[in-house]
Amino acid sequence: MTRSTIYRSMMAAALAAVVASPGFAQDSADLVYQVQDLLEEVRELRGIIESQQREIENLQRRQRDQYLDLDQRLQALASGGTVAVEAPAGAVDAPVERPRPGPEVVQELPPSADVPEVRAPIDARSEITPLNRPQTAEARDLGTPAEDEQAAYDLAFRALRETRYADAAEGFAAFLDRWPESALAPNAQYWMAEAYYVTRDFRTALGYFDDLLTRYPGSSKQGDALLKIGFSHFELRQWNEARAALEQVRSEFPNSTLARLAEGRLRDMRLAGHY
Repeated sequence: MTRSTIYRSMMAAALAAVVASPGFAQDSADLVYQVQDLLEEVRELRGIIESQQREIENLQRRQRDQYLDLDQRLQALASGGTVAVEAPAGAVDAPVERPRPGPEVVQELPPSADVPEVRAPIDARSEITPLNRPQTAEARDLGTPAEDEQAAYDLAFRALRETRYADAAEGFAAFLDRWPESALAPNAQYWMAEAYYVTRDFRTALGYFDDLLTRYPGSSKQGDALLKIGFSHFELRQWNEARAALEQVRSEFPNSTLARLAEGRLRDMRLAGHY
Protein backbone atom coordinates (compact mmCIF):
# COMPACT_ATOMS: atom_id res chain seq x y z
CA MET A 1 0.00 0.00 0.00
CA THR A 2 1.42 3.38 -1.01
CA ARG A 3 1.85 6.35 1.29
CA SER A 4 -0.83 8.24 -0.63
CA THR A 5 -3.32 5.34 -0.20
CA ILE A 6 -2.64 5.13 3.53
CA TYR A 7 -3.11 8.88 3.86
CA ARG A 8 -6.43 8.79 2.02
CA SER A 9 -7.62 5.83 4.10
CA MET A 10 -6.84 7.69 7.31
CA MET A 11 -8.67 10.78 6.10
CA ALA A 12 -11.67 8.68 5.09
CA ALA A 13 -11.73 6.94 8.49
CA ALA A 14 -11.54 10.25 10.33
CA LEU A 15 -14.34 11.67 8.22
CA ALA A 16 -16.49 8.59 8.85
CA ALA A 17 -15.91 8.94 12.59
CA VAL A 18 -17.01 12.55 12.50
CA VAL A 19 -20.11 11.70 10.50
CA ALA A 20 -21.02 8.96 12.95
CA SER A 21 -20.62 11.19 16.01
CA PRO A 22 -23.75 12.55 17.74
CA GLY A 23 -22.70 16.18 17.20
CA PHE A 24 -22.44 15.92 13.45
CA ALA A 25 -25.10 18.16 11.89
CA GLN A 26 -25.31 21.18 9.70
CA ASP A 27 -21.55 21.80 9.54
CA SER A 28 -20.93 18.48 7.77
CA ALA A 29 -20.81 19.99 4.30
CA ASP A 30 -18.28 22.63 5.37
CA LEU A 31 -16.11 19.94 6.92
CA VAL A 32 -16.12 17.90 3.73
CA TYR A 33 -15.07 20.94 1.71
CA GLN A 34 -12.26 21.69 4.15
CA VAL A 35 -10.97 18.14 3.86
CA GLN A 36 -11.07 18.38 0.07
CA ASP A 37 -9.16 21.67 0.18
CA LEU A 38 -6.52 20.09 2.38
CA LEU A 39 -6.11 17.17 0.00
CA GLU A 40 -5.74 19.57 -2.92
CA GLU A 41 -3.08 21.57 -1.07
CA VAL A 42 -1.19 18.36 -0.32
CA ARG A 43 -1.22 17.45 -4.01
CA GLU A 44 0.05 20.90 -4.98
CA LEU A 45 2.81 20.78 -2.39
CA ARG A 46 3.85 17.34 -3.60
CA GLY A 47 4.09 18.66 -7.16
CA ILE A 48 6.21 21.61 -6.03
CA ILE A 49 8.57 19.32 -4.12
CA GLU A 50 8.99 17.00 -7.10
CA SER A 51 9.72 19.95 -9.38
CA GLN A 52 12.32 21.30 -6.96
CA GLN A 53 13.93 17.88 -6.67
CA ARG A 54 14.31 17.69 -10.46
CA GLU A 55 15.85 21.16 -10.54
CA ILE A 56 18.31 20.25 -7.77
CA GLU A 57 19.30 17.10 -9.65
CA ASN A 58 19.91 19.14 -12.81
CA LEU A 59 22.04 21.66 -10.91
CA GLN A 60 24.05 18.88 -9.28
CA ARG A 61 24.63 17.25 -12.67
CA ARG A 62 25.86 20.47 -14.26
CA GLN A 63 28.12 21.23 -11.30
CA ARG A 64 29.56 17.71 -11.42
CA ASP A 65 30.21 18.09 -15.15
CA GLN A 66 31.99 21.40 -14.55
CA TYR A 67 34.33 19.93 -11.95
CA LEU A 68 34.98 16.81 -14.01
CA ASP A 69 35.73 18.93 -17.07
CA LEU A 70 38.24 21.08 -15.22
CA ASP A 71 39.79 18.11 -13.42
CA GLN A 72 40.28 16.20 -16.69
CA ARG A 73 41.88 19.23 -18.31
CA LEU A 74 44.28 19.75 -15.41
CA GLN A 75 45.27 16.10 -15.21
CA ALA A 76 46.06 15.95 -18.92
CA LEU A 77 48.00 19.19 -18.83
CA ALA A 78 49.97 18.03 -15.79
CA SER A 79 51.28 15.08 -17.82
CA GLY A 80 53.09 17.36 -20.31
CA GLY A 81 52.88 20.69 -22.13
CA THR A 82 50.91 20.88 -25.34
CA VAL A 83 49.77 23.58 -27.69
CA ALA A 84 46.45 23.66 -29.51
CA VAL A 85 46.35 23.82 -33.28
CA GLU A 86 43.02 24.51 -34.92
CA ALA A 87 42.04 21.99 -37.57
CA PRO A 88 40.86 22.97 -41.05
CA ALA A 89 37.16 23.54 -41.57
CA GLY A 90 36.67 20.03 -42.92
CA ALA A 91 38.34 18.27 -40.00
CA VAL A 92 36.32 16.02 -37.74
CA ASP A 93 37.48 17.42 -34.41
CA ALA A 94 39.12 20.64 -33.30
CA PRO A 95 41.29 21.75 -31.69
CA VAL A 96 43.97 19.11 -32.42
CA GLU A 97 47.00 18.86 -30.14
CA ARG A 98 50.65 18.41 -31.03
CA PRO A 99 53.68 18.38 -28.71
CA ARG A 100 55.64 21.58 -28.31
CA PRO A 101 59.21 21.67 -27.02
CA GLY A 102 60.34 24.08 -24.36
CA PRO A 103 58.41 25.51 -21.37
CA GLU A 104 54.93 24.29 -20.73
CA VAL A 105 52.29 26.45 -22.37
CA VAL A 106 48.84 25.43 -21.20
CA GLN A 107 46.28 25.37 -23.95
CA GLU A 108 43.56 22.86 -24.68
CA LEU A 109 42.90 19.18 -24.14
CA PRO A 110 42.16 16.56 -26.80
CA PRO A 111 38.51 16.56 -27.83
CA SER A 112 37.65 13.40 -25.89
CA ALA A 113 38.27 15.10 -22.53
CA ASP A 114 35.85 17.86 -23.33
CA VAL A 115 32.89 15.83 -24.57
CA PRO A 116 30.78 14.51 -21.67
CA GLU A 117 27.92 13.94 -24.08
CA VAL A 118 27.63 14.06 -27.87
CA ARG A 119 24.23 14.81 -29.32
CA ALA A 120 22.74 14.93 -32.79
CA PRO A 121 22.89 18.33 -34.53
CA ILE A 122 19.98 20.70 -34.11
CA ASP A 123 17.99 21.30 -37.26
CA ALA A 124 16.68 24.76 -36.42
CA ARG A 125 18.94 27.75 -37.15
CA SER A 126 19.09 30.90 -35.05
CA GLU A 127 17.83 34.27 -36.19
CA ILE A 128 19.47 36.02 -33.22
CA THR A 129 22.16 38.57 -34.04
CA PRO A 130 25.65 37.20 -33.25
CA LEU A 131 27.66 38.76 -30.45
CA ASN A 132 29.69 41.82 -31.30
CA ARG A 133 33.39 41.16 -30.88
CA PRO A 134 36.66 41.77 -32.73
CA GLN A 135 37.32 39.58 -35.74
CA THR A 136 40.88 38.87 -36.91
CA ALA A 137 42.28 36.46 -39.45
CA GLU A 138 45.02 35.20 -37.16
CA ALA A 139 46.30 35.50 -33.61
CA ARG A 140 48.79 38.16 -32.60
CA ASP A 141 52.38 37.10 -32.16
CA LEU A 142 53.03 37.67 -28.46
CA GLY A 143 56.54 36.28 -28.52
CA THR A 144 58.10 33.83 -26.07
CA PRO A 145 57.56 34.16 -22.30
CA ALA A 146 60.57 35.01 -20.14
CA GLU A 147 61.57 32.81 -17.22
CA ASP A 148 59.98 35.03 -14.58
CA GLU A 149 56.74 35.12 -16.58
CA GLN A 150 56.71 31.34 -16.86
CA ALA A 151 57.41 30.93 -13.14
CA ALA A 152 54.55 33.25 -12.15
CA TYR A 153 52.19 31.53 -14.54
CA ASP A 154 53.17 28.08 -13.27
CA LEU A 155 52.56 29.18 -9.68
CA ALA A 156 49.00 30.29 -10.47
CA PHE A 157 48.34 27.18 -12.53
CA ARG A 158 49.56 24.96 -9.69
CA ALA A 159 46.99 26.57 -7.40
CA LEU A 160 44.30 25.86 -9.98
CA ARG A 161 45.41 22.24 -10.30
CA GLU A 162 45.25 21.89 -6.50
CA THR A 163 41.67 23.29 -6.54
CA ARG A 164 42.73 26.43 -4.69
CA TYR A 165 40.55 28.48 -6.99
CA ALA A 166 40.72 31.78 -5.12
CA ASP A 167 44.53 31.64 -5.07
CA ALA A 168 44.57 30.69 -8.74
CA ALA A 169 42.33 33.58 -9.74
CA GLU A 170 44.45 36.00 -7.73
CA GLY A 171 47.66 34.62 -9.25
CA PHE A 172 46.42 34.88 -12.82
CA ALA A 173 45.11 38.40 -12.19
CA ALA A 174 48.50 39.47 -10.85
CA PHE A 175 50.17 37.88 -13.86
CA LEU A 176 47.96 39.79 -16.29
CA ASP A 177 48.54 43.07 -14.45
CA ARG A 178 52.30 42.64 -14.77
CA TRP A 179 52.53 40.99 -18.21
CA PRO A 180 49.37 41.86 -20.19
CA GLU A 181 51.18 41.25 -23.51
CA SER A 182 52.87 37.99 -22.53
CA ALA A 183 52.59 34.95 -24.77
CA LEU A 184 50.92 33.28 -21.79
CA ALA A 185 48.42 36.12 -21.26
CA PRO A 186 45.52 34.59 -23.26
CA ASN A 187 45.89 31.34 -21.32
CA ALA A 188 46.09 33.20 -18.02
CA GLN A 189 42.93 35.12 -18.90
CA TYR A 190 41.12 31.92 -19.83
CA TRP A 191 42.10 29.95 -16.72
CA MET A 192 41.28 32.88 -14.47
CA ALA A 193 37.79 32.89 -15.93
CA GLU A 194 37.58 29.11 -15.50
CA ALA A 195 38.47 29.47 -11.80
CA TYR A 196 35.31 31.52 -11.35
CA TYR A 197 33.19 29.41 -13.69
CA VAL A 198 33.91 26.13 -11.90
CA THR A 199 32.89 27.71 -8.57
CA ARG A 200 29.63 28.87 -10.18
CA ASP A 201 30.41 32.59 -10.08
CA PHE A 202 29.07 32.85 -13.59
CA ARG A 203 28.75 36.63 -13.75
CA THR A 204 32.42 37.19 -12.92
CA ALA A 205 33.50 34.37 -15.23
CA LEU A 206 31.42 35.84 -18.05
CA GLY A 207 33.17 39.19 -17.75
CA TYR A 208 36.61 37.60 -17.95
CA PHE A 209 35.68 35.39 -20.92
CA ASP A 210 34.40 38.51 -22.70
CA ASP A 211 37.65 40.31 -21.88
CA LEU A 212 39.63 37.49 -23.47
CA LEU A 213 37.84 37.98 -26.79
CA THR A 214 38.38 41.73 -26.61
CA ARG A 215 41.99 41.80 -25.43
CA TYR A 216 43.33 38.77 -27.31
CA PRO A 217 41.33 38.36 -30.51
CA GLY A 218 42.37 35.43 -32.65
CA SER A 219 44.00 33.54 -29.79
CA SER A 220 43.75 29.76 -29.57
CA LYS A 221 41.35 30.21 -26.65
CA GLN A 222 38.85 32.19 -28.72
CA GLY A 223 36.47 29.31 -29.43
CA ASP A 224 36.63 27.94 -25.89
CA ALA A 225 35.93 31.36 -24.43
CA LEU A 226 32.96 31.90 -26.75
CA LEU A 227 31.56 28.49 -25.76
CA LYS A 228 31.89 29.31 -22.06
CA ILE A 229 30.24 32.67 -22.67
CA GLY A 230 27.24 30.75 -23.96
CA PHE A 231 27.37 28.34 -21.02
CA SER A 232 27.60 31.22 -18.53
CA HIS A 233 24.58 32.97 -20.03
CA PHE A 234 22.76 29.62 -19.90
CA GLU A 235 23.47 29.23 -16.18
CA LEU A 236 22.32 32.81 -15.61
CA ARG A 237 19.08 32.01 -17.50
CA GLN A 238 19.84 34.68 -20.08
CA TRP A 239 18.45 32.58 -22.88
CA ASN A 240 18.75 34.98 -25.82
CA GLU A 241 22.40 35.77 -25.07
CA ALA A 242 23.17 32.09 -24.50
CA ARG A 243 21.59 31.12 -27.79
CA ALA A 244 23.43 33.87 -29.71
CA ALA A 245 26.83 32.79 -28.36
CA LEU A 246 26.22 29.08 -28.88
CA GLU A 247 24.91 29.57 -32.40
CA GLN A 248 28.03 31.62 -33.13
CA VAL A 249 30.24 28.77 -31.89
CA ARG A 250 28.42 26.36 -34.17
CA SER A 251 28.76 28.72 -37.11
CA GLU A 252 32.44 29.63 -36.67
CA PHE A 253 33.70 26.18 -35.60
CA PRO A 254 31.71 23.68 -37.67
CA ASN A 255 32.37 19.94 -37.41
CA SER A 256 34.28 20.44 -34.16
CA THR A 257 34.05 19.41 -30.53
CA LEU A 258 33.13 22.99 -29.65
CA ALA A 259 30.23 22.88 -32.10
CA ARG A 260 28.92 19.60 -30.68
CA LEU A 261 29.06 20.94 -27.13
CA ALA A 262 27.20 24.07 -28.25
CA GLU A 263 24.59 21.94 -30.04
CA GLY A 264 24.02 19.89 -26.89
CA ARG A 265 23.29 22.96 -24.78
CA LEU A 266 21.11 24.46 -27.51
CA ARG A 267 19.11 21.23 -27.54
CA ASP A 268 18.65 21.49 -23.77
CA MET A 269 17.29 25.00 -24.23
CA ARG A 270 14.92 23.96 -27.01
CA LEU A 271 13.56 20.97 -25.07
CA ALA A 272 13.00 23.20 -22.05
CA GLY A 273 11.02 25.65 -24.18
CA HIS A 274 13.50 28.53 -23.93
CA TYR A 275 13.28 29.17 -27.68
